[in-house]
Amino acid sequence: MYPRTQVSNTGKKVDDKSSHVPGFEKSINIVCFLGEPPKGHEEFKLMIVGLNTCRLAHALRENTIIREDLIKELWNNPDAKKTNIVIRSTISNKEIHITEQTIKDVLLFGDASDEAVEYSREKIIPVLERMSYEGTYPPMTKKLLHPYWIFLAHVYLVCISGVVALVENWNFNYSKLFFDDMLVNVKTINKKYRWKFPMFLQMILDAKYPSL
Repeated sequence: MYPRTQVSNTGKKVDDKSSHVPGFEKSINIVCFLGEPPKGHEEFKLMIVGLNTCRLAHALRENTIIREDLIKELWNNPDAKKTNIVIRSTISNKEIHITEQTIKDVLLFGDASDEAVEYSREKIIPVLERMSYEGTYPPMTKKLLHPYWIFLAHVYLVCISGVVALVENWNFNYSKLFFDDMLVNVKTINKKYRWKFPMFLQMILDAKYPSL
């Protein structure tokens, strides 16, 4: 796993490698290496091939420079009280709107609005068994996955249905899943995860609000 680059509050790129990770939460600003696996880890080659060709590939591989000041300002004043279909915020006095369709347009998951955002326990358990999961479900404990699949869980673990959908190549509405998770964050801010999805949000701001 490698940290992404960062720019300071003034927009100046930070060159010091020790400062590349935005200060608000180091663990949510890492990117998965999706090139040839290093020597001694060749067993992950097929996993990497799969991630490079799955629906999430564009969003996972995008080399976005995250503006900490923009992400913090967006999450400092979000609102969705009047509707559950639009998240509104302001950055530098400019109104920002984020919807499920915004995520579809920018992150290019290739999903459809009528696709599932959750699969039943009965459908998930057989897949977990094939993945050599050693625990019970629900809930799922990441450390009880086989080491091979823990790599995938580190790359993407918003919900187990999404992981299983990746493994089985099932249809899945990742855009709605991420939007709904952002919506929860708007209504019940969790201090530990307050600055959620900085990379995805920066991609949205770059695409939809390039003048910021």
